Amino acid sequence: MGMKFRVLRGSHNEGKYPKGHPWVGRGICYVIGEIVDSASNLAKFNCAGPLGPKFQRIHDSMPATDKVQQGLDIAKQIEEDAVYDDGNGQGGPMDQLPPADNLDSMTLAELKKSAKEDDIELSPQATKSQIIDAIRKVYA
Repeated sequence: MGMKFRVLRGSHNEGKYPKGHPWVGRGICYVIGEIVDSASNLAKFNCAGPLGPKFQRIHDSMPATDKVQQGLDIAKQIEEDAVYDDGNGQGGPMDQLPPADNLDSMTLAELKKSAKEDDIELSPQATKSQIIDAIRKVYA
């Protein structure tokens, strides 16, 4: 095209994504560190001051940043993320987990009462963990 410049601060918009690209017609934005292949002399935007110049002239042998390919890669990743199946959809492993029973938070008296209501026979010396196991076994 013309001259090449590295963006030193801020950003620079130049050109549009081509036909056939997922972002066709959107402006191409170059950010700090990227190299712009510009038809105009961007050095005219440099000014003295505490922030320093905005653009640095680069030799023509340096390749420009391929924003079109970067855009394609980003669009492809977005599309893959949108259709990615992590297995937690309908019928996935999250659907197959047993419902939370809150048995661990119940007192021994509450557990004995629940077991009695469900006609679960317990020994008189049954511990809390034994009662929980017996209840869960019935509903497994």
